[in-house]
Amino acid sequence: MNGDELPEYRVVRSKRRTLELRLHPDHSLEVRAPRRIRDADIRAFVASRRDWIARRLREMPVPAPAPRLVDGAGHLFLGRRIPLRILSESRNSIHFGNDAIEIRLPEPHSEERVARVLEEGYRRQARSRMADWIDLHFPWFRARGHECPRLRVKKMKTRWGSLSTRGYINLNMALMKVAPECAEYVVVHELCHLEEANHGPGFQRLMDLHLPDWRTRRDQLNQSPLQ
Repeated sequence: MNGDELPEYRVVRSKRRTLELRLHPDHSLEVRAPRRIRDADIRAFVASRRDWIARRLREMPVPAPAPRLVDGAGHLFLGRRIPLRILSESRNSIHFGNDAIEIRLPEPHSEERVARVLEEGYRRQARSRMADWIDLHFPWFRARGHECPRLRVKKMKTRWGSLSTRGYINLNMALMKVAPECAEYVVVHELCHLEEANHGPGFQRLMDLHLPDWRTRRDQLNQSPLQ
């Protein structure tokens, strides 16, 4: 991006009242916009943030190519890259250890079959660990009069999490690839939306109260590779 050139961006319209930029780890840019705002106003908003976008892109790591789904390939788990070990077994299973991710499945070990087992493994890990973090942090929010949202773990391309008006906290299973303190930050972030719908001063005060180092965790998350 240089000169007067605008970066490519995706527009997501909703009932929100303000414009928001979201720069994702894969360097894709998303604009969250009110439903009735003009396209010209969105372009002007992106243009006004051109310097910020360029600076953030320079600060972010270059997206790495996806690792191979073969024995010995390095894959991320809880912020560490550890080798994938593929072993022959009559039934599918997966174990996340400190030094390796062990996948057992019948031969032949096609990358497609390995991918299915690995994805389900990340999903199960996310359900367990996210539930534990919700259990840890929610009592603070319960004391403020909120009801506990129901957990849904999803494969999400552009968001770490969301809180729905139907009572669900949706969390990206890819959070199992980043450091635990970063994933925990996302859980608290979404719980704070029980009280503050946007990211304004009220939301930030709530985060300061419950997770004082959230900005450091957020910045670390933004710098985290996902492949």
